[in-house]
Amino acid sequence: MHGGSHSKRMSSVLGLIAAGWFPAASLAQEMPPNILVLMDSSESMQDFPEYLPEAFTPGFYPPASSRPGDLGGDGPAGRFINTGCTDPALVAAMSWYNKDSADPSKNGSIPYDADGLTSQFFDATQFYHSRGRRLALAESENPYALLNFTTLTSESSVTNICYQVVGWGSEYFYSPVMEECQSCLAIKGWWRGPLVSAKTSVSLGGPTRAADEPPLPPEALRKWVVKGGVLNLRPPKFVIARKALKDLIDSSPRARLGVASFGVDHGWYDPPEVLSRPLPDCDKATPGFTFDAADKLSLKTAVNQTKFRTPERPIGEALFGLGGYMSSQRKDNLWSNWFKQPLNPGAFGWPGCCNGGTYDNPDTIQEGLFWGMASDEWLKEPKVVGTMYLPGQPWESTNHNERLMCSSTQASSVVVLTDGRPYKDNTVPITKMMDILKANGALHPSGLPLTFDASNPETNPNPGGVNYCHLFGTTKEACDYTDYNWPTGLARTNKNFMDDVAFFLAHTDLRADLPGNQKLRTSIVSLGSNSPMLRSIALAGEGQFLQVQQAQHLREALLTAIQASRTPLP
Repeated sequence: MHGGSHSKRMSSVLGLIAAGWFPAASLAQEMPPNILVLMDSSESMQDFPEYLPEAFTPGFYPPASSRPGDLGGDGPAGRFINTGCTDPALVAAMSWYNKDSADPSKNGSIPYDADGLTSQFFDATQFYHSRGRRLALAESENPYALLNFTTLTSESSVTNICYQVVGWGSEYFYSPVMEECQSCLAIKGWWRGPLVSAKTSVSLGGPTRAADEPPLPPEALRKWVVKGGVLNLRPPKFVIARKALKDLIDSSPRARLGVASFGVDHGWYDPPEVLSRPLPDCDKATPGFTFDAADKLSLKTAVNQTKFRTPERPIGEALFGLGGYMSSQRKDNLWSNWFKQPLNPGAFGWPGCCNGGTYDNPDTIQEGLFWGMASDEWLKEPKVVGTMYLPGQPWESTNHNERLMCSSTQASSVVVLTDGRPYKDNTVPITKMMDILKANGALHPSGLPLTFDASNPETNPNPGGVNYCHLFGTTKEACDYTDYNWPTGLARTNKNFMDDVAFFLAHTDLRADLPGNQKLRTSIVSLGSNSPMLRSIALAGEGQFLQVQQAQHLREALLTAIQASRTPLP
């Protein structure tokens, strides 16, 4: 039954593609769906889809030197090993860029995204500081190019940009490494610079890692200087994602579009941030449909203002919060009736007061006993801590025209645009959600009833819940990843709860104020990753999983997810 259901959904997607992406004339009066695009704002979105190369020819480079400014030297600006632009292996690995070519697909002369608010991404005539895995980021790396996610710093002078790499240190004046840098930028338009080493000064080092973060790849410690054309040909993932979503908005799909991102750190559960409510508003969405320039500008501005700095990828927590956003909480207190602490029933192994908990963090020794126990854990209000504003749990506007559901016949979906599987993402009221689902007689896609038993999770051979990873080339146990992914549950086959959240939203009526079943579908558009957990989330959420390997296909994948979301869930 799984296979038949999946095949039927895939056929519908292929039909949409064959139809040219847009709805047929017979659908002209169809109620436009509500689509919230959840932008993965984790810091991994800063990375290049393909790192700048570490390739080198063995024996090509001079031996180590005791002088910092020599080729092979190590000092306050880093270790100058395998730098330059003449190593045959490196030249071959960078052959996709040629600043002197007349072909824009080789010289990168066309900005990838000229609509970057205060900076275009990128100016092909300028030089930028980079690392092998991403643009050098202010406050994390120095010298940097990315001040925030709307502003870039760059240089036109090869002398200035090269000496910035070494902090204008006197030991590098007129040195071989500075001559190499300036020559490479003049000839090639790029220079592979030093590695951050133990001798690198704090002011020229970075990035650092927290104890509970995985180690960095070597490319993260390699400094580069590149012309903007290099970045136009291979931009960071966040630039690709923003551009695809803005192009989608400009194409005027017949849907109400909103934009959300991961929220800031609240301690345990981190509510998502809604950057723009779905637009157009109800008066322009029905009975006709008008997606005007003002709405498009508002949505694109929200996309451009996304900050890709979250150290976690809390897809499940964000989905849970968007379920609350779609709910009828402000009409009838539905969400607080379900999720106000202390939750009832309570059972060991679920987050929240008073007898849940998990293991302590093995990397930081942070105590796990009080996991998700704040009195307002699932209903957090906005607050200011020090100088930092923490957005709280989002709720639907009280303005009738800005409501999420213009009609009880609308379909609603979250389309998650992400570059990897979730992590640090399990602070959700799992037992309470499962209790609601069981009371409603929820069924798996196979037709079997949902089960969940939170008692004695470490020894329970069949805790139940939602985990479909075994359908996607792995096992349920293998999907229970715990490395650098704390907190997690304790039950084998269900330690991670993000697919449980998607199942809850797709199988629960979230609006007691409207007739019918107002459920929320979840689709996943993945930049590269084929994670079984992402696929499990999409299946649990009655949505699509769409993997994108090429940047030029991302807009079409987003539109496919939208078109496949037009039918309300039964």
